[in-house]
Amino acid sequence: MKKLIRILLLAVVLATATASPNISKAQAVSVNFSVFYSSLKPYGHWMNNSTYGQVWVSNTPGFVPYSTGGHWAYTDYGWTWVSDYDWGWAPFHYGRWAYNSAYGWYWVPGYDWAPAWVAWRNNNDYYGWAPLGPGLSISVGVGSYNSIPSGWWVFAPARYIASPYVSRYYVPHTQNVTIIKNTTVINNVTVRNNVQYIGGPHREDVERVSHQNVQTYTVANSSNPGRTVVNNKTVNVYRPVINNNHTTVVNNNSTTVNKNSNNTTVNSNNKTTNDKTVNNDQHKTNVPQQKDINKQQTQQRDQAQAQQQAQQQKAQQQQQERQKEQAQQKQQQQEKQKEQAQAQQQKTQEQQQREQQQREQAQAEQQKAQQQQAQQQKAQQQQQAEQQHQRDQAQKNKDQQKPPTDKKPGSGRRQ
Repeated sequence: MKKLIRILLLAVVLATATASPNISKAQAVSVNFSVFYSSLKPYGHWMNNSTYGQVWVSNTPGFVPYSTGGHWAYTDYGWTWVSDYDWGWAPFHYGRWAYNSAYGWYWVPGYDWAPAWVAWRNNNDYYGWAPLGPGLSISVGVGSYNSIPSGWWVFAPARYIASPYVSRYYVPHTQNVTIIKNTTVINNVTVRNNVQYIGGPHREDVERVSHQNVQTYTVANSSNPGRTVVNNKTVNVYRPVINNNHTTVVNNNSTTVNKNSNNTTVNSNNKTTNDKTVNNDQHKTNVPQQKDINKQQTQQRDQAQAQQQAQQQKAQQQQQERQKEQAQQKQQQQEKQKEQAQAQQQKTQEQQQREQQQREQAQAEQQKAQQQQAQQQKAQQQQQAEQQHQRDQAQKNKDQQKPPTDKKPGSGRRQ
């Protein structure tokens, strides 16, 4: 009898394992949904979507995926979105984004990690990117990317794509249609760990248009969910992976989630808690225990307030950084204007000196001409005086050559 029971149990287990399909054709392995559910719930709300099952909506005002609260960094995986949000480790690296006019952007969970699930476009002036919608397969290629709504695209001047402040240079969305018509899709498909994604523009191309070197970072694993941190040459991000025994392992087994279990085990504090899980076919969740709702709501309010305060502090810091940058730009502009004024003043002084030298030279030449004229007049006068002297001397000599007369007074009278 016991042997028969064992055989029946084994048959049930095998049937369950066989009946669990993949979440998406584009993804090869599934992980327990509770990892996402518990981590993201404090920062938004989960809701049931008629097409995709459970989806998540952020409570951050004005949020736009791959646009607000982050920037690009080039890593060994390609262009990686570095999120400033504490929850950014999940929705920007797993799954896809979609938009609904009723509640805005919502995230459809996925189970393969990538540096970013976006499409890319470019021309000589701009780089642009847009979230890949659910069901949009990487293998489809350029034609499918052209179907992305124009309002989903974000464009920035090519020279600022690697700037940590790239959001300051976003082109207004009113220009998207025109830019899309003058750009082409970057179909740079990259394969890492059997996962296909768009790696974005080649580093050499960015360096050529930006006229500066682009640093390559290494993606490293963070031990806990939280904000992505860039340190020196690494991008540190919380990144669950799948091992061979179908268990989700986060860095050295610090957190493990069994794919076939409803439990989440945290080894660091030896606590075991029941959390919501979803069927890999339908993404449907079980309702939490009623006795935990009030506690969860209180925690959510506290976390939301803390997040709001952190966002306000961050906004203030960003404002201070912008003001500091503007002050530096103003100072540089003033110094440049001062240098230009000094250069102009020096140029004016040199011009005045040249003009003064020209005047002095002209005066010297005029004085020289006058002296020459005076000398000529003096020489002419001397010549005239010499000629007069010669004439006088000649007349004198002539007078001396006349014969003398012996006549005396009265000698000519008759007696």
